[in-house]
Amino acid sequence: MDKNNIIFKILKYYYIDNMTQSEISEKLNITRVAVSRYISKARKEGLIEFKIKYPSNFNIERIENLETEFKKIFKLKECIIIPMQSTQKETLKELSDQLADLLSKIMKDNTFIGVGWGNTLDNLVNFMEVKDKRNIKVVPLVGGYGRIFDDTHSNDIARVLAEKFNGISYIVNIPALVDTKEIKEYIQRDRAAIEIFKMAKRVEVALLCMGDLSMESSLYKTGQLTKDDLEYLSNLGVIGDINYIFIDNDGNFVPNEISERIINIFPLELMKKVKNVIGVAIGLRKAKILHTVLKAGLINIVLTDETAARKILEFN
Repeated sequence: MDKNNIIFKILKYYYIDNMTQSEISEKLNITRVAVSRYISKARKEGLIEFKIKYPSNFNIERIENLETEFKKIFKLKECIIIPMQSTQKETLKELSDQLADLLSKIMKDNTFIGVGWGNTLDNLVNFMEVKDKRNIKVVPLVGGYGRIFDDTHSNDIARVLAEKFNGISYIVNIPALVDTKEIKEYIQRDRAAIEIFKMAKRVEVALLCMGDLSMESSLYKTGQLTKDDLEYLSNLGVIGDINYIFIDNDGNFVPNEISERIINIFPLELMKKVKNVIGVAIGLRKAKILHTVLKAGLINIVLTDETAARKILEFN
């Protein structure tokens, strides 16, 4: 096959047909390394032109300066801030593209990635388009609801993310919240639960969302907490949660009756030891809890939107 013809076939398959490098290598009966080299060669020789359709409110210098400021203030490894799109769905789609690129950079084959739960995370992994596959292992970092199954459950998020990368996912078959402290203690002694706790300690990348105590929060909307529960926590000084851990304005865990019944797979002390902890939050409603999580150093990589980011700087 003519060398120029094969380059243009690869470019069409990769950029237009959205095929992965592995799929292209199988189709053309060449190695994946060869596919990657042809794409690199095409870039160097100017055979590819990229055009980015920025929204009217986008200013690349403004966004880059904001990201640099965040990295400096909160000592972050990486900061990705996008302009707020016309709808929340469009914002999440843009953020999912950024997240896919980020994960492809920091994850290798056999990387253990832990995932939290929630509507934001569910949308992100479902919108995500992954080109470079990784044989990752995805571990849920929070148990089930103990109620009707929901797509925002961490098991489902783990499954979808693993499928996108052609990796494997594990299942957590214990509830997050139980009826009594005694039931929690009994489950924690179970052999299956002990294995889950061990697996959480192997996590090298954690992908987490956070929530406030409003009636728009996933905790309330999924029926896990009542309005009285939200008021009870607020009166104790809780401002929100990260992965079902209730924290105050300084990012410290606040002891409470509800947490005595929560089976915590990924406690704060473990969270602080993980190499890459990615926190995702968008919108003004999440600005306060995201600011707290950032200043407490609970995450070292952040993905958010400009609206939330500018509000956070007002808090700082």
